Amino acid sequence: MCNAVAQAWEAGKLFHIDLNDQYPGRYDQDLRFGSASTKALFWLVKFLEDVGYPGPRHFDAHAYRTEDVEGVKDFARGCMRTYLILKEKARQWNADKDIQSLFAEINSSGIGHVGKYSSQNAQELLNKSFDRTTLAHAGLMYERLDQLTIDLLLGVR
Repeated sequence: MCNAVAQAWEAGKLFHIDLNDQYPGRYDQDLRFGSASTKALFWLVKFLEDVGYPGPRHFDAHAYRTEDVEGVKDFARGCMRTYLILKEKARQWNADKDIQSLFAEINSSGIGHVGKYSSQNAQELLNKSFDRTTLAHAGLMYERLDQLTIDLLLGVR
């Protein structure tokens, strides 16, 4: 999901984004934003905020059919609230000393290839040659980075 949005951004074609959620393998569920795949949507929100996406954020989703007018309002507020929570979590992730230290360690190893999105970083990644034998034997600390991210999202950091 986030990769496709990054591609559209890089191509200069991200003028509008529809935000919703769904369970993997199903299509067009249009669930309330953040209700099914919170971590994936965290990365999407982090990307949009990190690159300074100026366009509209449209919630292309639908409240459950069983909701009354107040339930539909709760649904709309929930979409917006979740986006703002994930936006704040992205800010915290970017400011977290342990996460940023680990991130710097991964990137300074010469093996890791994680970085903040930019056109220059994308081009460097395209030009980079990867030695699969070296990669197979090197610990890249992604599990630790992922757990720190989960800790932050769950509010225990």
